[in-house]
Amino acid sequence: MEKEPINNTKNEGGAREVEINLIPLLTAIAKKLWLIILVAIIGMLAFRIGTKILIKPTYLSSFTAFVNNKTQTDRTSINNTDIQASKELVQTYSRVLTSNDVLVASAEFINLDLPYETLSSYVTTNVENKTQLIKVNVITTNANTSYKLAQAIAKTAPTHMSQIIEGSSMKIVDSPQPPKGKYGPNYFTAGLLGFLAGTALAMAYVLIKYFRDDTVKSEGDLEGRYNLPVIGVIPNMTETKSFNYAQNDYYQSYETVKKEEDK
Repeated sequence: MEKEPINNTKNEGGAREVEINLIPLLTAIAKKLWLIILVAIIGMLAFRIGTKILIKPTYLSSFTAFVNNKTQTDRTSINNTDIQASKELVQTYSRVLTSNDVLVASAEFINLDLPYETLSSYVTTNVENKTQLIKVNVITTNANTSYKLAQAIAKTAPTHMSQIIEGSSMKIVDSPQPPKGKYGPNYFTAGLLGFLAGTALAMAYVLIKYFRDDTVKSEGDLEGRYNLPVIGVIPNMTETKSFNYAQNDYYQSYETVKKEEDK
């Protein structure tokens, strides 16, 4: 016997208790599972196609540099103080590398006429944890531009950095390489987000439609909703087999009586 998913009752102390029956709810979701899957697939395709149309592909070229203070190069041996000073210096380098002077000078080196705001959106830095290494990433919508700009920064930045931050130096460890393929966008992630969004939207539709349906479908609905016993039930006579049999017997008896009266 199916009951309402939420059943309000009172305990012996008069406090109201709420009993939740998930079976009808899960049954309603199962019946609309095809709709949920369909909307989820549509969402996945929409996000993938939309990402491909609206978002331009990007390309990455990067290089790694080693940062040290000048005293490290002046000595035949270094101590922990020198290493610690260089690690702290890396944080300063990370910020100065994306400054106006460094980026604009690097762009001019390859005759790239772009404002600083645009250049700063292309270049990011990442300090490798607990090391003196700093990674510079150049991401643009053109593979050649990313590579050329990364090369320009790697060539001009050491000189600029030594002039800006006296008593330090910067050496290139890994030179920039041409992009081997697209860096972004990630179509798999876009499709996954679309699938989840479609699932959530379909689930919301099913749940809203289910909870807004206040029709009484069985005596269990009355018991669960109003907490009252059912005294009697009127069967659906058009769907009851026993009634159909009784109905046929009635008509057969009626026809027999009618024939006898006609005689």
